[in-house]
Amino acid sequence: MSTSNVKVELPAETKTIEIEKDTEVSPVVDVKVELPAESKTENETVVPAVANIPAKLEQNIVKQLGFYFSDTNLPYDKFLQNEIKNDDGWVKIDVLLTFKRLASLSKDPAVIAQAVKNATDSIVEVSDSGDKIRRKVDSAVPVADQEFLNEMIARSIYCKGFPKTATMDELLEFASTFGDKIITKVTPRRLKTKEFKGTLYFTFSTKEEAEKFLKLESVKYKDVELERKWEKDFLEEKKKEYEDKLAKKDQKIKAETEKYFKKGFLLKVDNVDENVTVESIKTICSGFEWQVAFVKIVENEKLAWIRLKPVKAAKDLLEEVADKVNDLNIKFSLPDEEVEQTVLNEMTKEMKGFLNMKDKMKREKKRNKGGKRYNKRKNDDGNSNNKRFKTNGN
Repeated sequence: MSTSNVKVELPAETKTIEIEKDTEVSPVVDVKVELPAESKTENETVVPAVANIPAKLEQNIVKQLGFYFSDTNLPYDKFLQNEIKNDDGWVKIDVLLTFKRLASLSKDPAVIAQAVKNATDSIVEVSDSGDKIRRKVDSAVPVADQEFLNEMIARSIYCKGFPKTATMDELLEFASTFGDKIITKVTPRRLKTKEFKGTLYFTFSTKEEAEKFLKLESVKYKDVELERKWEKDFLEEKKKEYEDKLAKKDQKIKAETEKYFKKGFLLKVDNVDENVTVESIKTICSGFEWQVAFVKIVENEKLAWIRLKPVKAAKDLLEEVADKVNDLNIKFSLPDEEVEQTVLNEMTKEMKGFLNMKDKMKREKKRNKGGKRYNKRKNDDGNSNNKRFKTNGN
């Protein structure tokens, strides 16, 4: 389709672009937008220019966009990663305005586009049509691998002592007091309910800057001294706490398991196909003169577990039938210690569930019986009271 230079003049009623009510902006001048011939397509949206946007607003818009497309955010932002794959890195401003923080600055695509156009030092650029933004092509996006994550953590500081009511704006404002582009990312730590925990990570532009911050004699937020430490040290502490917690839990489960089962009396059965049943396994065990307490088939793994009665160890029984074969062609073996403990733990859980259900049924049965006796006594007492009442009445 051939194209020619065309001038697009905006209708009079659209010449003034409204900015958010809480932002003071000078009146917008009448503009004419002329597209280069090669850039005009039938589906292209042309965003008109805006004049006299407050400098502070421009700065905040560019800063927020810079964060979205920054090394510290873009590699981990799955939504933006998917968007930039669709159009040579471009993302429509309308899509970016679905992000609350950018929309809180301005909901007008023209204002967003003009702020980027006016920026002299930014990682992002705006399309000729003014309706899309991308990270500049000469700035490659880092790969979000473990090495990159470790490098980020190495220049991040954990801080504790912020009020749980602190807003993101307040935290960002506090971070800016340490200098422009010194703290490149603020990551609040939140509960599952999304509430701020009062702790966060500050990611610095360099490890040296992070070290300077850590060495400051005092850092206060609204007169409250902040606890500070390297993020990697904090993560190690949390990992140790978690491992200790798991160890205590494992010990508790292990002690509980020992109340029900002894170790050394468990056998693993392999080659368990659809033709193998619990009864057929028990029949083979009976032929070996094994005293079996319980057999469980795990169908999706094509294996079974045999829990022997604590008479003779599983190891000794296997040695006795080492040369024997069976009609089902199933294979018996000893599980390693960790696997045996896990299986016995699971059996303990099932056993407790069964016993609890049994106790519940007994209680229900006893309660129902007691209820009948109670109702009978109540009826008897009621009848006799009525008789006495009538007698006294006469």
